[in-house]
Amino acid sequence: MRTIHFRLFVLALALLAIPSCGGDRKGGVDVENPIMVSSPRPTTQIAGVKLSDTQKGLVEAGQKMSFGLLAQLYNGSNVVVSPLSLQYALSMAANGAEGETLGELLGFFGADDIHALNAYNTILLEQLPAVDLDVDLRLADALLVSINYPLLPSFRQAVEENYYAAVENADFSQPEKVAARINEWAGRTTNGFIDKVLDPSEISPLTAAFLMNALYFKAKWAGRKPLFIEESTRYEDFSPEGSKPVKVPMMNTVGWLKYAECPGFKVLALPYEGSKFYMYFILPESGNDMDIVLQTLQRMSWGEIVAGLKNDAEVHVKIPRFAVENKYDLSETLQALGVEKAFGEDAEFGAMFDRPDQDFFISKVIQKSRIGVAEWGTEAAAVTIVEMEPTSVGPGEKQVYFYADRPFLFLIGESTSGTILFEGAYTGKE
Repeated sequence: MRTIHFRLFVLALALLAIPSCGGDRKGGVDVENPIMVSSPRPTTQIAGVKLSDTQKGLVEAGQKMSFGLLAQLYNGSNVVVSPLSLQYALSMAANGAEGETLGELLGFFGADDIHALNAYNTILLEQLPAVDLDVDLRLADALLVSINYPLLPSFRQAVEENYYAAVENADFSQPEKVAARINEWAGRTTNGFIDKVLDPSEISPLTAAFLMNALYFKAKWAGRKPLFIEESTRYEDFSPEGSKPVKVPMMNTVGWLKYAECPGFKVLALPYEGSKFYMYFILPESGNDMDIVLQTLQRMSWGEIVAGLKNDAEVHVKIPRFAVENKYDLSETLQALGVEKAFGEDAEFGAMFDRPDQDFFISKVIQKSRIGVAEWGTEAAAVTIVEMEPTSVGPGEKQVYFYADRPFLFLIGESTSGTILFEGAYTGKE
């Protein structure tokens, strides 16, 4: 029997975007009957994200996962990564997993079962945008499914009910049209900040589906006056690990800001308008202590650190204006963090497609991320792609793959739930 070779991509776009000049940006691609966006858009502000004790445990597990992920990726160079983007990408994939494969994915998120994980993601999707209506935060999900590979009804129901996902059929033998639809959706859901995700050359006629998640955030720094005044920015020395000092544009401000002094590092919290979302800066005592601090953070409770922030002193702040961009293959990183079976020949993903004759495994998890921090605010983006392939091919078939494909940490999180949206490291090195 000839086994059909196809790939499944799970795509998650995570956006944290604040245009420096204001106003809406639009994508540059026009398509007929564009993919709909069905995510809730709240009009009433809530005091905070409401979580059960079990869901608060998922937040804590997500925080530990975030620091474990960052520790795996940090190698002395700049880092930016979105744990929330990874969470949504792998959570949607988990709805198609079974057996030990599902167990490992649930364990990665600290969840007991897929229903608990889905309920938690639904709450974040519905409530995070309602925490502060002065902050424009949107979550959107969509699926493009090949006309040749129907979804199992149970899988489709799970993503529609828990992720508000719009599900469409697509003819992947027309890659230009598929790419146009995805790129138009990306531009529309991210206010034009990301208007091109895939080239037609990246879409195979044998592709089974694209599962897409977009996270968009737009806000300014909090305060009656600008937190950082451009005229106060000066080029000053910054000491990268193991290198001579370099000149960087250093932003300056003074104020009664939240801070904490922990063993081996300091923490500074800068609020966005509404003071529900913060950017946290974690400064080691020495530029050579980054690895030590990352190991320490994995043992500590991030919630307790945040709860211990003080607001009892005038804090003088110097922070570089910086931009970081990365692209990672997270496959080995995830395996190092315990997600192993999903990448093996014995992976179990039989709950996604109506193809009982075919097994699948995750072959790659790619994330592209970038962030910019400036006087006016913060702009960041991440795209996560989980690529799945069949575990075997028929007799006589040949497969060929030609894939020509002093430092600090930072986080962006929501304060009432503890959700970490973005994290990274700035080292002063390119």
